[in-house]
Amino acid sequence: MKRILIYAVVLSCIIWGCKQSKKVSQEGVYKLEKQTVSGGKKDTTYQRTQVKIYTPQYFVYAGIAPDSSVGFGVGSYKLDTGNKIIESNIYSSGSLDSARFFNVVVTKTDKGYTQVIPDLAVVKGVKYKLTEEYTKLPSADTSVLDGVWRLDKTFWVKGKDTTRQNQIQYKAFWGGHFMFIHRYPLDQAATKFKNGFGYGDFSLKNDTLSEEDEMSSHAMLLHRKFAIKITFNGRDEYSQVINDSKTNEQTTEIYKRLK
Repeated sequence: MKRILIYAVVLSCIIWGCKQSKKVSQEGVYKLEKQTVSGGKKDTTYQRTQVKIYTPQYFVYAGIAPDSSVGFGVGSYKLDTGNKIIESNIYSSGSLDSARFFNVVVTKTDKGYTQVIPDLAVVKGVKYKLTEEYTKLPSADTSVLDGVWRLDKTFWVKGKDTTRQNQIQYKAFWGGHFMFIHRYPLDQAATKFKNGFGYGDFSLKNDTLSEEDEMSSHAMLLHRKFAIKITFNGRDEYSQVINDSKTNEQTTEIYKRLK
């Protein structure tokens, strides 16, 4: 009897075609179109320029508000169901490296997706919900750089002076897009810090990384093109050297891939 049932199933697949389950993926680069916080019977829409990148394992986002305040985050994520993502904080402008988890409800749209964080925060007994609408941006070819990297070491050289800089920085590459986010000290004692980011297009040819910033908290980087020499040390580490002729400065950065 069991053989007859198995045969019937196989035969029905041949005749009618077995239904293939579509793989759910969040990979891509997305631009924020609308951000709304709801709570206390009130909806507030915020003006914010923001981009979010999803790789197969990680996400990175960065944005800037009209008052020039910068918000960013990097973390890992898992697809819990077809429309639910669990995001885990690695480092963010608000929580730094504190462990935080967000249950994100995702609804795909023709242009991109909408995400809702129903439990964003509770303030004085009032529960707040965050809703964001994103448009998906076109992707280019894949690259060996695709993924998320953490800055391991950085050296800044001006004239005969070399300085080891202490900053937290992550960099993401995906589908021809790149983004860096960082928190850097404003004084030598590292008592004051500032958040920053940059986003744009990139291409890699031989050992030259070409980047152009389309969005940044640093005005001096906007719409500038950089030709950066990079050197790989295996698959999961690379160094990049940036020579800035305008300031006569050289910056060397060494990155390690998040695994």
